Amino acid sequence: MLKKIEKIIGVLAACLLFILMLFTFIDVIGRNVFNRPLVGASELTEVTLAAIIFLLLPSVAFRQEHIVVDLIDVIAGDLLNFVQRVLTALFGGAVFGITGWQLWVLGGKAAGYHDATPSLGIPLAPVLYGMSMLAFVTTVGFLALVLRGKTNTVSAELASARKLAAADEKVHGSSQAPTSSVLEQ
Repeated sequence: MLKKIEKIIGVLAACLLFILMLFTFIDVIGRNVFNRPLVGASELTEVTLAAIIFLLLPSVAFRQEHIVVDLIDVIAGDLLNFVQRVLTALFGGAVFGITGWQLWVLGGKAAGYHDATPSLGIPLAPVLYGMSMLAFVTTVGFLALVLRGKTNTVSAELASARKLAAADEKVHGSSQAPTSSVLEQ
């Protein structure tokens, strides 16, 4: 079920990215060739870009595909790496929880003032509420990883790949040495 939802979200994000490309293309051609830019192009770009980003954030959190910088993984032991991953997941959950909460408050203010974009009049409250809900889903994604104990990172996967390569080298002899040296880089 989650795979189907993730696939639908991916297709929706891809369609939004294509629409964003069309907005930009039409605006540039209209501005440079016909001296008539697309009305509200910047508003459409902003709303579409926010939708794409917040649509994909939960998937990134669930799959743990966020950007990782390995500074101490090489010198740290397994326990320190585990603690680091748990703290990182908790911090990510807290950041997105606060972001979702503040976006919800901002959406309430926008609904109260009937805020809309200046050129096209797109209401901002539904956009902000949607971003808020997706930030909360991202929070759940981070916290679910901690509760389920699945705080794997790329470095943990690399370490297991190194162990497999070393075991394979022992079984097959020195013919597998280039694989092992590639993994160590």
